[in-house]
Amino acid sequence: MRNIYCVGRNYSEHAKELGNIKPTEPFFFQKSLPSLNTSKQIVLPPNRTIDYEVEIVLLVGKDGKSANKKDANSFIGGYSLGIDLTDRKYQNKLKELKLPWLLSKSFAGSAVVSTFLEKPIEEDFWLSVNGEKKQTGNYSQMTFSFAELVHFLSNRVPLMKGDLIFTGTPHGVGPLGVGDKVVVGAGNATLNKLVVSSEE
Repeated sequence: MRNIYCVGRNYSEHAKELGNIKPTEPFFFQKSLPSLNTSKQIVLPPNRTIDYEVEIVLLVGKDGKSANKKDANSFIGGYSLGIDLTDRKYQNKLKELKLPWLLSKSFAGSAVVSTFLEKPIEEDFWLSVNGEKKQTGNYSQMTFSFAELVHFLSNRVPLMKGDLIFTGTPHGVGPLGVGDKVVVGAGNATLNKLVVSSEE
């Protein structure tokens, strides 16, 4: 994997739940490469409250930039479900100070991804904690489509094969606790199961 890009506020109901205005064009933040987490474990950093945010993740399949929205989907080499783990308290502090979100979004293991699929995830996707569904969404609810995100981003930062794009989360985000069992899936299919632990 190379760069990890994340789009903010791409589901209007999630923007509302955090008191944010719906954006008029996509905006992105990044996670560092050590954030990448392909394990079956979420490790919470000490003395921090970490929220889950389930998202469809795009795997970039080739280098370059999209000429137009029609060809943008040709840059997508795979689809996955991921979890953008967020230190919400720290993020809110940074937002109040009008500073970048990097350190509230980018810590070891904070960009969880499951196995990549060749076909788009068109069913409702979801996240459950301890057997209770907390988030449910569908790509059709996104403010900006996959093609719009790829075209917009690639014309500002040329994409590289292996880049990841987290495409935004639906409403229902919330905190995780040690011992929680987290499951993500689409339709009736389970795509990832994780256990939450803490740093020793």
